[in-house]
Amino acid sequence: MNPNLREHERELVKLVNFFRKRAEKLLKEGKLSEEHSQMNDSCLNLISKLELHANVRKTILEQRNALERLVKDNAQCPDCTKNTHLKFVGVASHAKGWKSNKYRCRRCNITFIWNRPNNPWDLVLFMEDHILDLEKSKAGKNNAEIAEVDELIGQMADSLAQLKPALEKSDSEFSEMENRDLDMRKIISEFKKFLLIEKVKMDAWEESQMLQ
Repeated sequence: MNPNLREHERELVKLVNFFRKRAEKLLKEGKLSEEHSQMNDSCLNLISKLELHANVRKTILEQRNALERLVKDNAQCPDCTKNTHLKFVGVASHAKGWKSNKYRCRRCNITFIWNRPNNPWDLVLFMEDHILDLEKSKAGKNNAEIAEVDELIGQMADSLAQLKPALEKSDSEFSEMENRDLDMRKIISEFKKFLLIEKVKMDAWEESQMLQ
């Protein structure tokens, strides 16, 4: 069975396979109508769609996880400036909206919030806010200092120009995937009800044949 399927999807595949094998046996024995043969095709088609969706979902989630890992903390204790004794203790929200990791330095016995976001989506907010601060900082600087600030702003703008489209694409794909997940859940629920009804009919038909 496809390892990318979730539990409720696996349950449907097991039910479909059980029903399909039983229907195939009865069809070969000439005990079921052509209508059941078409139903068998529908079962195979549903499993194929389900597995395709599961594979696409796996790819989208892997790509999203790779994006999440883009941001490397490289946190250091503000007292000893080392990272060898840090322990992650949680996440804190900045007043301006981004989330950062909270650490405890076991060497210095202090807890601190690292001064960078812990994910690329919040990194966009952080960089955009930092660019605004840099623009404001140019007031009163000489031409050489302004040129340095402009160079830094340009580098950050270039990074944003690469990062934002990748995040927007990921968000769009993730949203579409979640909508497909909801649709597939509805289809699975309805198809399970349908197969259980057909199973009852098949049981009743077999019992009536045995009594003849």
